[in-house]
Amino acid sequence: MRLPPIALAAGTLLIGLSGSPTPFAGQPAAAVAGADRPGDAQPLAGDALYADNCAACHEGGIPRAPHRDWLAKMAPDAVLDAMNRGTMQQEAAQLSAQQREAVTEYLTGVDLASYRPPPGPPACTDEALAFDLAQAPARAGWGYDTTRFVPPEAAGLTKRQVARLELKWAYAFPGAIRARSLPVVAMGAVFVGSQNGTVHAFDLVSGCARWHTRVSAEVRTAIIVEPWADGEKPPTPPRVFFGDLMGRVYALNALTGEVLWQRRADDHPNATITGTPSFHDGTLFVPVSSLEVITAADAAYPCCTFRGSVVALDAADGRLKWRHYTIEQPAVELGRTSAGTRRFGPSGAAVWSSPAVDADRGLIYFGSSENYSSPADGNSDAVFAVDLETGARRWRRQLLAGDAWNGGCYFGAATHPNCPPERGPDMDVSAAPVLAEAGGRQLLIAAQKSGMVFGLDPDNGRPAWQRQVGRGGVQGGIHFG
Repeated sequence: MRLPPIALAAGTLLIGLSGSPTPFAGQPAAAVAGADRPGDAQPLAGDALYADNCAACHEGGIPRAPHRDWLAKMAPDAVLDAMNRGTMQQEAAQLSAQQREAVTEYLTGVDLASYRPPPGPPACTDEALAFDLAQAPARAGWGYDTTRFVPPEAAGLTKRQVARLELKWAYAFPGAIRARSLPVVAMGAVFVGSQNGTVHAFDLVSGCARWHTRVSAEVRTAIIVEPWADGEKPPTPPRVFFGDLMGRVYALNALTGEVLWQRRADDHPNATITGTPSFHDGTLFVPVSSLEVITAADAAYPCCTFRGSVVALDAADGRLKWRHYTIEQPAVELGRTSAGTRRFGPSGAAVWSSPAVDADRGLIYFGSSENYSSPADGNSDAVFAVDLETGARRWRRQLLAGDAWNGGCYFGAATHPNCPPERGPDMDVSAAPVLAEAGGRQLLIAAQKSGMVFGLDPDNGRPAWQRQVGRGGVQGGIHFG
C-alpha cells in the first residue's frame, strides 16, 4: 500500500487521502443507494457491454486494473473520460459513443442526461487571491530532490510538533478514489493535481481556490513550481510543471493557471507519465512509462513496441533538448504468437519514477522496469547514468537479468499467447534513485520491487552492497520512494 502524499509548510499539514467519495450533485437517490455494486440500481443497457468488453480485466483478471466496485464509486464524467480520451481509450475504441455512455451509466448507476458535475472548491476573494512572490518554493521533494527530506526551516515545524497538529482545512477531490499528486507549497499557495485531471492552486491559509485548470487526464505527478533564489525576483511569470496520464507535459502560469505550453513526451499511443519530472537549471527531465504492459493482456494485441526513456525539455517552451531511450534500437518483428498475432521485441524497460540529478558529476540517474516481451535484454531492471547536457549514456548497471513480463501473464503464464517465455518475475527498479552521503562517501541508493536495496558507486554503477528488506513481489517490494 502506498502512503498518501504529505506536504509540510508554515504550520499546516496537507495530506492527500484516498477513499470513497461522497455522493455527487445530480446523482439520483436510487443510484446512490445502489452505487456500491453496479446493477444494484435499476439495470441499464450497459451490463452486457461491460461483461463483453470490460469484466475480464476489472473483476480481478488484472490486479492493476481497478475493480468494478471502485469504478462504481467514480464520478460518471471521470469514467466516460477514461474511455473517450484516457487510459481506456484503446480498449473502448470498438464501442460507439452511445455504448460508452451505456457502460458508464451501468457502472455508476447514474443517468447521464440528468447528471451535473460536482461543484469545484470555493473561489478565493480579496486578499486570499494574492500570491506572495517573496515565498519561493523549498527545493525539497519530488521534482527537486529524490530524498524527499524537508528540513525544519522549510517545513516551518519540527518532528516533535507533528503530534500536536490539528486539522486546519481539507478538500475532497470530487469523484476521486485516489490522490497521487504530491502537494507543493510556494507563494502562499498549495499546488496539487487530481484524478480527474484538474490542477488546483489553493490558498494556504483558508483552502479557497485561487485557480483551477483541467487538463487531458489524471495528474499523478507532483506539481513543480519553478524555483528561484531567496531574495531574488521570481521568473515572469512564475511557472508550474507536471505530467499527466496521457503522457503530456505541461507548463502553466502559476498565478493564473493558464496553459503556457504542452508537449507529448512520447508518440507511442500507450505512453504515460507516472514519475514526477525533475527540474534543474531551466530543464525538465521527464521519465516516460507506458500502459502497454496492461494492453498486452489482450491476446490479439501485437506485443510489444514501447521502450522507456527520459526526455530533456526546455522549461521555457517545451522544446526537446535530448531523449535517452533505455533500449537503444526500436523493437522489430520477431514472429507470430500461438494466436497468430505479430510479436515484437525487445520492448519495455519503462521509467516510472522520478530521476535524480547529480549536478556535481553532470549526471542524471534513473531506473527501468522489466521488458514487456522477449528477448529480455540488458536494459531491463537496470540503473542508468546519463549526461545532463547531452543525454549520452555514461553507465548502466542491471540489477536483475532475464526479466520479461506483461499483463498477459496474469491469465496463465504458460498459455497466454503474449506472456513471454521468461514469465517475469517483474521486478522493476521502481523507486527513485537517491544520492546519499554514507560512510564518508557518496552512494547511489537504488531499490526494486523484489525488496532488494543496492548501494552503487555513482561514478560507475559498481555495487558496494545490497540488502533484502522485504519479500517483494509483482505488487510488493519497494515502490516510488
